[in-house]
Order: sequence, then C-alpha cells, then structure tokens
Amino acid sequence: MKKYQKIKGLLLAFIIAATFNFEALAWGNTGHRAVAEIANQHISKSTQKKIAALLGDAYLPLYANYADNVRSEHDNPLAHVPHYVNMPLDQTYEQAEKNEDGDLVTVFNDMVNTLKDENSSKEDKAVALKFIIHFVADAHQPMHVGLAEDLGGNRVDVKWFYEDTNLHRLWDSDIINSINLSYTELARFADTPATAEDVKGFETISVVDWINETHTYTKLIYDNLGDRNYSYEYLYQFSPLVLQQIQKAGYRLANFLDDVMKDLKIKDLQ
Repeated sequence: MKKYQKIKGLLLAFIIAATFNFEALAWGNTGHRAVAEIANQHISKSTQKKIAALLGDAYLPLYANYADNVRSEHDNPLAHVPHYVNMPLDQTYEQAEKNEDGDLVTVFNDMVNTLKDENSSKEDKAVALKFIIHFVADAHQPMHVGLAEDLGGNRVDVKWFYEDTNLHRLWDSDIINSINLSYTELARFADTPATAEDVKGFETISVVDWINETHTYTKLIYDNLGDRNYSYEYLYQFSPLVLQQIQKAGYRLANFLDDVMKDLKIKDLQ
C-alpha cells in the first residue's frame, strides 16, 4: 500500500527498540476496551456513521487492541512502531531530547495525517483509525510516558500481592485485573458523573498535552516506589488514578474523533 511504503523506512528503524520493549501493551486488553467503550458513549452520531462507513461497524471496542495484536505480524512494519514516549521525569515533551526514530507522538500524528489525507486508500485510513483509537489510551498510561533506562518500568521489579511482576505490567494490567471487572463494567466504574470542571479538562485534544499531563502521574508513581512490595494499600492509593486516566482517555478519544473526522465525508470512506 502506498502510504505504508512511504513510511516503511522510518518504521523499520523502530524494530530493535520496540522488540526490546515488547511488554509495553498499555492498559492490557481490558483497559483499552474500557477506554473505547467510554468513547463509544460520547462520540457524535455523525462520527459514528463515518466510523461505520470506514470500518464496517462503529463499535469502538472492536478495534481497541488492533495496534497491539498486529505485533504478531512480524513482517509488517506497523508491528514495530513505538507505543510510548521516553523522557526524563523533570522535563516536558517539548524539553526532552527526541528519539530520532520517533515515538508515540510522531506515529500518532502520522496516523492522523493518513486518516485526513484525501489520497490515502480506504485500507490505510482504516488502519490509521484503529491506531488512533489505541494510541489515545496509550498516551494516558503513566508507564508509557516513562524512562528509557528502565524501559518504561519493565526493568523495575516489584511484587503484587506477593507475586513477581514489574512496574510496567503492574500499571498495564495487574491493578486492573485486581479490580476484576469486564471491560464494560470497568468503563461503567471509570465513567463516573463528571463535574463541569472535569469535562472542560476532557476537551483537550492535543497529544502533546496528554503526554505532559500523564507524565506528572509518572513522576508521582516513581516518587512512591517504597519497598516495592505492593498489595491493598497500593491498590487503594492508585486504583482511583487508573480509573481517572481511563475516563479521561475515553472522553478525549471521543472528542478527538469528533474533531478529526468532522471534515471527512462518508462517500470518501466507503
């Protein structure tokens, strides 16, 4: 496909880094579907119709994990794109030295450009949309805006209820699994009634703003490593943050999709 060929050279450069950080599957399947479920409740009817025209069905959780699942296609350059940003704890995205091979922000923007490009094929637009759905959630997972030296927490060994894990996996899935909800239940729990101030914050549709905001929570997590033997106290402390980030990501995904698709016409997506 023409768009894939255009970006293939850049994407192949990500192979080593992404393989080295293979465990970086933000929020796990349940968390990603919960984000998509919340967004599904808040996108406009017009956006739903356009998504259905492009993907065949407008139900967003169907596509929430495509960007992780495609990693099994080792010959596909999109299997190796970064789902994360590495940056020092004391810097913003703008201040941090950029990876010359790209990061979540650059790949996300490339997918947005593909979706909006009138010369992109329907297949390319469909893949780009699936990545956008996934990446908005990734941008709200604190360990996906982490440190290069420990691979976003993958090298930080911790215990979770006396079982060995690492900081990244803890935030991807261990905390969510401990809550023991289906993705629809998790979405219901996370999507609590929002205040007017909350909703105003949800309106942010800049991926760099999301990254910088999430990074403040990354710093909070590293400031509270403690003895690294976590159980109920840690769950009590941080499960509200997990739910908050899932809710934010869901609202922001809905707002972003409404914004990015507003100028697209259904006839160009069929």
